[in-house]
Amino acid sequence: MTPPGGHPRQERPTDFFISYSPADERWASWIAWQLEAAGHRTMMQAWDFVPGTNFIDFMDRGLSEAKAVVAVLSSNYLRSRYGRLEWMAALRADPDDPARKLVTVRIEDCPIDGLLSTITYVDLVGIDDPDEARGLLMRRIEEALAGHARPQNGPGFPGPGPALPESRPPLPGRLEAADGPGGHPGGDADGPGEGEARPDPAGERPARRAPAAAPAFPAADGGGDEPREHLTVLHVSGPRFGRTLAEPGEPTTATELQDRIWSDVTRLADSGVPQPELLVVTGNITHSGSRKEFAEALSFLTSLRALLGLEAQRVVVVPGTHDVTRAACQAYFSSCEADDIEPQPPYWPKWRHYAGLFKEFYQGIDALIFDSAQPWTLFPVPDLRVVVAGLNSTLPQTHREADRYGHVGRAQAAWFNERLREFEGEGWLRLGAIEHTPISGEPGALRDPETVEMLLGGHINLFFQGAESEFGAIPLLGNGVPSVPALGPGRHQIVVMRRDGLDRWIPEDAERRGPERLEVPWSSVQGTFPPPVAETPPAPPAPELGPRTDGVVDPVPDPTARLLDRLTEACETRFERATIRRIVPPPGEDGHADPPHLLLTHLEDGFVRQYRIGAHTWVR
Repeated sequence: MTPPGGHPRQERPTDFFISYSPADERWASWIAWQLEAAGHRTMMQAWDFVPGTNFIDFMDRGLSEAKAVVAVLSSNYLRSRYGRLEWMAALRADPDDPARKLVTVRIEDCPIDGLLSTITYVDLVGIDDPDEARGLLMRRIEEALAGHARPQNGPGFPGPGPALPESRPPLPGRLEAADGPGGHPGGDADGPGEGEARPDPAGERPARRAPAAAPAFPAADGGGDEPREHLTVLHVSGPRFGRTLAEPGEPTTATELQDRIWSDVTRLADSGVPQPELLVVTGNITHSGSRKEFAEALSFLTSLRALLGLEAQRVVVVPGTHDVTRAACQAYFSSCEADDIEPQPPYWPKWRHYAGLFKEFYQGIDALIFDSAQPWTLFPVPDLRVVVAGLNSTLPQTHREADRYGHVGRAQAAWFNERLREFEGEGWLRLGAIEHTPISGEPGALRDPETVEMLLGGHINLFFQGAESEFGAIPLLGNGVPSVPALGPGRHQIVVMRRDGLDRWIPEDAERRGPERLEVPWSSVQGTFPPPVAETPPAPPAPELGPRTDGVVDPVPDPTARLLDRLTEACETRFERATIRRIVPPPGEDGHADPPHLLLTHLEDGFVRQYRIGAHTWVR
């Protein structure tokens, strides 16, 4: 299909390349939608990047084809390595007039330093009216396309004589842009002229994933001051892409499963079930852990989240038994045998392809980690005030049949215990995602369910598990924490959590049986589900601490942390493209923990090298 009066979809030129951090995808989508609604052509990672292809090539193509780059400025973006490459490339493209090639939009109150500070940005911080924000954005876009800032009203006649009345409308005209967007014959830059067909803003490149409906204005997408009434989670268990045995009519490919889930979500939404705000996939996304299967899984996750309108940080994925690449694990054991060394648990190479999917799907979100030093992930979702503990129960598994069981271990459980305390203190809802069930005696149960219950049962409100339950209903841990079971490979369900419990919707039975209800009091979730104003307890008086009268205590600086900060700066200067992470080892079974240190990873002579850098301080 060719848009009226325009190029074929695959031939339409790109007007704007949207440069942003994946953490700010809602803002980027809103900006791109406004530009396309005005007849411009945009290119952005969430809509146009094909999973499994080279991201650097995509970025280079977008920067070279686009007439201008729109950079979405936030603290996440300013820390992003790819973001820095993108806006610097835009500046180099037109060093004499950088504001023509680079349009900056500030969405967060963050300091803008260096070269970016020389460009006047569109400031959307504190603006709650989408029409006002749209007007500011489009005016700056017009200036970039025209190459100058035209005043909204024509200047008065400078010579002698009576001045024109202020109410007189400006003379008609248009910005000069012969082939550019907005420069339509007979119209101005805001859109097409009268009687002219506007290019179809949905003119899509092949495999484009633009949202079906206009994205909500992010600054106003919080429901106002009303307390949250529910949180909706879409739970998908074990798609196992690549499996050959399936029930008749059961979806087995990414496209079939994605269409089935989307149709069920839409059908339930018509019945009043809230749209999913979080997607949880509890392991076994592949059947045998092959590279081809993970490529299909990546396509499924990327396309499904686009259909649901979810950012990548609202998708939780954990590894399962079938996601272990056993051929890679066997090769690692053989290599160790050839070198006369012992294989080191948890045998990291077995997750090689899973780690590749994780890295590409969460590209640019530095807070989400899955690597050899931390083969599990904590998923904080600040805008929902929810945190998910992504537990890895495949730690002991290898290519040997005897090792195919689930185990969390004290080190992993203690690590999550320590991190979840902070979110518990702030009243965030705390969820857990795991393949094996933490319920003792169930099929597919962990070998150490008592470890999970002892260290995490008091800090996690609700578990989502990838194993089915023989009890049918939602089973409970010994301390009363529910664990929502899977329905079977590739099946899905919607769980609506409320302040006093949850509703579990099973799509196949929704019309006949309605939801399964479970009343349970969630502990310490006042940040996610604040009580009504009438129920809010009065704040206790602040204790007087020390000689000060304002109740503020100056924090004691940690000398080791300060030294590690300085070492990080030195390493960043010495190794230009290195990845530097601060490791805080969890305590062992004896209660002793190794000191914090840095893990430096960089490419040298074609090899990836890792170094651990410790710091020790003392007081004389």
